[in-house]
Amino acid sequence: MKEINIEQATAVTSPDPLMLLCTTKENGSLNMAPVSFFMYSSYNPPMLAFAMGKESNSGSNIRRTGKAVFAAPGVSLNNAVMAYGSFSGNEQDKLKETPIVLQNIEGSNIQIPEDTRVAFVVSLAQTMEFGDHYLYLCNIEKIVADESKDALFAWDGYAKVAPAQEK
Repeated sequence: MKEINIEQATAVTSPDPLMLLCTTKENGSLNMAPVSFFMYSSYNPPMLAFAMGKESNSGSNIRRTGKAVFAAPGVSLNNAVMAYGSFSGNEQDKLKETPIVLQNIEGSNIQIPEDTRVAFVVSLAQTMEFGDHYLYLCNIEKIVADESKDALFAWDGYAKVAPAQEK
């Protein structure tokens, strides 16, 4: 065995769960960013945790509003997920550059992709600073799913996205 760094470890442990973090920007528009540093953290109450770089637009949005929706993107969103991860929502309107069909979730004003396997409507409970990331602990307010859809996973770090069946 040889010693590797954390970035190499993310590639070796593929596939990673992949979510699109859907948040509202200051101007009221929608922002989406792929996140694979994501995990369930409690059944009772239902909670999840995720980490994002300190400078991320999505992190700033959830800290400001206290609200977000995590959506497991379906396979038709392969190109959009890669595009959304390639630049910051501070720089451009991601959905204007790479438009996708959106849907509403009852009880949330944040839209998600129509091609979504599962979505979690969350409220921010706590933010902690760790290294070059913030760790966000969130209460899950609502979960909706369409189990007929296949979700994307992150492979080789973020080198590509594909269904979990891909090898």
